[in-house]
Amino acid sequence: MKKNISIGLAFAMLWGAMELRATHFAAEVVSYKPGTGFATDWSTGAGYTKKVAILGPPARETPGEWGGPITPFSPPYLLDQILSIGEGGEVTLKFARPIRDEPQNPYGLDFIVFGGAGFTITNGDFSGGGITDGTLFGQVEGETRVSVSTDGISWFVLDPKKAPSFDDYYPTDGAGDFGLPVPQALTKDEFIGGGLVEFTELYAGSGGGTGYDIGWAIDGEGQPALVGQVSFIRLEVLSGKAEVDAVSDVRPRTDNLAWHMESFSADPLLKGWKLYGEEALFKWDSVSKSLHITWDSERPNSFCYRPLGLVLTETDAFALTFDITLDEVKAGHRDGQPYTFEVALGLINTESAKSDKFKRGTGTDSPNLIEWDYFPDTGFGATVSPAIASLKSRFAAGFTFPAEIALGKFYSVRMEYDPVVRQLKTVMLENGKEWKKIKSVSISDDFDGFAVDAFSISNYTAKGTEASLLARGQVDNIAIAVGRSQFHILDSHLEGEKWQARVFGIGGLDYVLERSENFQDWIPVINGVRTEGFYLRLTDDSALESGAFYRLSR
Repeated sequence: MKKNISIGLAFAMLWGAMELRATHFAAEVVSYKPGTGFATDWSTGAGYTKKVAILGPPARETPGEWGGPITPFSPPYLLDQILSIGEGGEVTLKFARPIRDEPQNPYGLDFIVFGGAGFTITNGDFSGGGITDGTLFGQVEGETRVSVSTDGISWFVLDPKKAPSFDDYYPTDGAGDFGLPVPQALTKDEFIGGGLVEFTELYAGSGGGTGYDIGWAIDGEGQPALVGQVSFIRLEVLSGKAEVDAVSDVRPRTDNLAWHMESFSADPLLKGWKLYGEEALFKWDSVSKSLHITWDSERPNSFCYRPLGLVLTETDAFALTFDITLDEVKAGHRDGQPYTFEVALGLINTESAKSDKFKRGTGTDSPNLIEWDYFPDTGFGATVSPAIASLKSRFAAGFTFPAEIALGKFYSVRMEYDPVVRQLKTVMLENGKEWKKIKSVSISDDFDGFAVDAFSISNYTAKGTEASLLARGQVDNIAIAVGRSQFHILDSHLEGEKWQARVFGIGGLDYVLERSENFQDWIPVINGVRTEGFYLRLTDDSALESGAFYRLSR
């Protein structure tokens, strides 16, 4: 059944919001050690040790005669609202849905810890008109540590130089958004003399809490750990005590794909593309409007890449396409290096790829890749191999051979990843006609995931190995689509009386082109969507002289 996109998107957003409320917060307490000196109720002596108190969303109000809305002046205080951790104690939490390391999240933060602190009222008005000097009561006492893990086995500490103590700032506002961090430019001084009205403005819609970035994770040597996403968070109190109400995942953006198509009609470096390594390997041709590439395994790791504006993991649906023509190929041609090496394009994690430890030639030191690889023949048959490399450099690949790329011919490649079946499917055309059937790549349930953030044309070094490659060619017409991003309609123009545009999308769903004169009444354009290679051509054969608005429905 075809549905109007405005209805479809509205339903999707409503359902997504409902799902977010259910999976946005810690779902399970894996372990809890109360430690020494944890908080107790002053009247009953009972400990704030109910593990379920930390699950689900933070409290928005405190029930009972002396309760009321949770505000930065009135934090939660009941035994079933907060969990206390004393010195030497810890709590380990599991999330039902992985938390991504999303650089494009607000302020670059990925999760938020909500505590039991509140602003001290200094004017004696406890009826709603209080003001503060910026100091807190009930906040963490002593030193804390935050660690993250993808599997609950291998743990990485968040750099203590960057990670604040949990419940240090900002007190919870029950009227705010628990998936939105507080603006990080705020200082204690800005709260001095303020009340609830000022707090609402300063919080900018946030529900408060202390924010953390997974990118702060470090290994045992103090080096960045490059953890793409986590399912486990551990909160430890090294000295003193702390109270915690909840932990939330920062609400992800859904419309922040930075680009959609690239035809190289203009210098790519002026349109968001970047170079790393040996820049001379990548040259834009202003005449042919294409990018000329040299893959030389004697040169260092080098990339011509375009950041996506978001991080894709194994839980995302996405597709990409590109055109490639090879003009020269030599493999295994160097003395002492008789084996083949890859021509490579696809998705990378820029931080991983730029690391000194990244070595594609070893097969064990190149994490976070979604890649199309071509291995020229050196005696075993030329091979096309789509590949997925995990966070820990575990590889899954599909080897199709013999599959020789003919020099001078025009090849189009489409790769699509389906998170439901955890499979990467690749289709190739040769001079516009279907070529060989390329083996799909599947990842198992115990595959430790991936995190990629850029499209890259990649030159890998093979120095120190027994492989060698020298290839030259052209790359053109790159496009990418992501399931959680909006449609991008490009190349909109009139050809005579016809309106035309094109789009690159995901899956085999039915698409409908719709037209409106007033942004209110939308009608389908008959035969408005046609297949054009791996793209969709959008056409209105009877475009209105007065002009119109168009949208793509699914």
